[in-house]
Amino acid sequence: MEIKRNQLNCDVLIAGGGIGGLTCAVELKEKNPDLDVLIMEKQFAGYGGKANKGGGVLQYFQLDKITPMDFLKFHVNEIGCFLGDQELMLKYVEMNHGMLDKMAGWGIVVPKNDDGTYNVMPTGPFTAMICVDLDLCLQMRKRAEKLGVRIMDKTAVSNLYVSEGKICGACAYSILDDGNFYTVSAKKVVLATGSQNYRLASMWSCGRGDGIAAAYRAGAEMRNAEFGNFAQLMKVRSHNEVVFGENFMYNAKGEFITKNFTDKRQTDIPSAAIREWYLQMINGNGPVHLDFGPAKKDTAAVNIKWKRDYGQRFRDLNTADAMAIDVDLEVCPMLIGEQSCVKVGHDMQTTVDGLYAIGDCSYCGSGAPGAVPAPPGRNRGSGILNAVFSGILCGDALAEATYEAPAMIPESEIEENVTYVYAPLHNENGHDPKEVIALIQQAMGPSDYSVYMKEDRMEEAEKLVAQAKELVGNLKAVDMHGVLACHEAEFMVLSADMHYTASKARKESRGWFLREDYPEMDNENWLKWIIVKDVDGKMTLSTEDVPIETYPVQPQ
Repeated sequence: MEIKRNQLNCDVLIAGGGIGGLTCAVELKEKNPDLDVLIMEKQFAGYGGKANKGGGVLQYFQLDKITPMDFLKFHVNEIGCFLGDQELMLKYVEMNHGMLDKMAGWGIVVPKNDDGTYNVMPTGPFTAMICVDLDLCLQMRKRAEKLGVRIMDKTAVSNLYVSEGKICGACAYSILDDGNFYTVSAKKVVLATGSQNYRLASMWSCGRGDGIAAAYRAGAEMRNAEFGNFAQLMKVRSHNEVVFGENFMYNAKGEFITKNFTDKRQTDIPSAAIREWYLQMINGNGPVHLDFGPAKKDTAAVNIKWKRDYGQRFRDLNTADAMAIDVDLEVCPMLIGEQSCVKVGHDMQTTVDGLYAIGDCSYCGSGAPGAVPAPPGRNRGSGILNAVFSGILCGDALAEATYEAPAMIPESEIEENVTYVYAPLHNENGHDPKEVIALIQQAMGPSDYSVYMKEDRMEEAEKLVAQAKELVGNLKAVDMHGVLACHEAEFMVLSADMHYTASKARKESRGWFLREDYPEMDNENWLKWIIVKDVDGKMTLSTEDVPIETYPVQPQ
């Protein structure tokens, strides 16, 4: 296969054309129309990412009933458990209504009542949610192209080029049959490539850790990598998720087991619900079922509250399948993952000069959600809205940034990346990437490995990760889609390695993070973030104290 090499130039390269990347591009071009902005999306911008594959839910704060500080106090105590960046979370809440107005102005249909207020549904004492139609990213693409944003579809950003600690570009390749290679000279780079989801849950499986791996290899710091283990209850028969099902759990004896881990309705699933399922099963009280009882009608009504023309056919298909298959509502945990650990500051810049990360790539890495995998961070709708929030902050920062010509990319580094990208095409006797993916799913999928953790069980999982690591250097592919699969398998190994390395280091339980061998929260020793970084090819750990003394909400 003859590879055509191409040289591209831009002011800002955005890797990823989901809701975060498109938001950043639109915000940036509206604020500084003279900048040359290029989006590279490995699938198709407007269809890529997770925003249009789930519920299309936005978090909404009823600020006529609560203040931003009310929510912050609730979140810090009940969800983030003092591990969050309270300043960033407070800003997110304060910008809530303005973000919705901005999205509506960009062409996204945000449903309203006849009196002009937003049509919302309460989900907890401090939050509500609002649904948009699932064409939201297509509307954003139209807006971006109208503003002059260049978009290249079916093009995967692979590695980043850094010179003297400053970003100077990236390499990318086409996943189409031509397999074109691109060297992109860029003054700034934004990673908007999503989280790591380990390909276990179909709706979430497009999160493959591309940006996490690229940032890590470029020397950027990772933060909160251990909070990448989100799990949701799913129906055993259909594999459909059950949002809020943790409030209605019963064991095989007919005993109501939700009361074993909570005495109030949860805003979203806590890890304690996963632990309860596990304990019921090992004690011989399974299987676990859901029984909505009198709430059944209300639960069903959630699906039909909003009229969404574009997404209606998908909801109808899903409902028909579920009614035919899920006759007993038996449930079990499904790992979703949501590792989003690229460390960023309040302007979304990473620890590498000129490199930014937004949305699901850096949600936990921003520190904002605290001790919980994000999204959804136990707040439905925070995933899409955080991508919009971080995209706006990043776009605003880039609009005012200073732009200098990037350093020349050495030809030797380009050659190294060409060899790296296309190596699987030359390994006729290599391993199928499915072997690697299966090993990582075995290491991350079981809830007693990755959610309700213990030293000896994590060591068992690490052995599986080590086996996968031995295979990733010799994977084979027959076409460019296979090449992409090989590299995505490699990203999964890195993410799992980071998860267990950081999880073994955190010797406490806090928020979503549960360790059977360290069941208590330890503010004296572990009110700190774990930082993961590649130093000379070795994964190293350090800690950073949470500046709790500067925040408005303090531990009691």
